[in-house]
Amino acid sequence: MTTRSPAGSSRVRPRSATRLPKRAARGNPFAALASGRGAAYAAEDMADDAVAVMDALGWESAHLFGHSLGGVVAQRVALRHPDRVRTLTSSAALPSDAGGLGAFRHLRLATLAKFARIKPARDREERIAAALAVARLCASPGYPFDEADALERITADVDTGIADPDAQSRQIGARWSGSALAGLRTPTLVLHGTDDPLLKPSAGRATAAAISGAHLVLQPGVGHDIPRERHAAVAAEVRALADRAAGARADDRP
Repeated sequence: MTTRSPAGSSRVRPRSATRLPKRAARGNPFAALASGRGAAYAAEDMADDAVAVMDALGWESAHLFGHSLGGVVAQRVALRHPDRVRTLTSSAALPSDAGGLGAFRHLRLATLAKFARIKPARDREERIAAALAVARLCASPGYPFDEADALERITADVDTGIADPDAQSRQIGARWSGSALAGLRTPTLVLHGTDDPLLKPSAGRATAAAISGAHLVLQPGVGHDIPRERHAAVAAEVRALADRAAGARADDRP
């Protein structure tokens, strides 16, 4: 579902990863969302890094899927690099131009309080326990929670994933100075669980309403994850979006 870049094309160059110095105090991700205090880098940097990965893989364009914060980043990639995104699927995400306190109307504050009570992890075992607690909070109430599957995913990533407790605060708080969603013209699918314990369905509705021609799919019983039982249905929705976009491009050819 991708094509390679032509030889010699000028694109954003891949950048090496940067480790930022740890602060003594742990930041609160949702306080960072309210204040927009992501001074370490801008949201534009995150979008450009996603395109740099595509460059490193030799992909001229792609059907882009983003979930949660990844959905916000995917929206911004499509706004900032529209020629690189064939279709956009935004799943369980805020509208990317709903910054600061404006985003809080879509958040479920009771769940935020539960997140705040999860103790900071000090070692590998505690990172696994904290990640499992987050997985339980994000789980879909309409589907059984598979703890064994969750543990397998968590332990596979625990030694190579992000262990910096301030990373999420920096990412959520990163300032966006780019275009509003109303300017997006990429064929778009918006997915949102009706039982998302973190983001109200209003977040998905607002995202779809802001993007001309966007297709909104509300998923009953789905939380802030994608349960295994929904994988085939979600893949079918993304496939249908790609087919519609391909058909529209064919119709536009002389």
